[in-house]
Amino acid sequence: MLMVDIESVALTITNAEGHEHRVRPIVERAAALLAERAESYYVESPVNLNSRTWNRLSAAPVTVDLQSTNDEHIAHDVALAWVQALWPGFR
Repeated sequence: MLMVDIESVALTITNAEGHEHRVRPIVERAAALLAERAESYYVESPVNLNSRTWNRLSAAPVTVDLQSTNDEHIAHDVALAWVQALWPGFR
């Protein structure tokens, strides 16, 4: 079993005027998706991550149009960026 413990998440969001209320639910959903994807990837490609700690991990930027993209789609994109930061090459 894989356990991922995230102490904090720092985001840079630009041009979100009028959509600020959407950020927290999107990030919470992205974290849930991260847990799901990380577990499935770990089962497919087990790597010894026991006690592995990253002091800082940077994910690739995720560009979305908050005017035309729904929260679920954004959360999926964010979660994928996070998984790819943990496991480069994840598809």
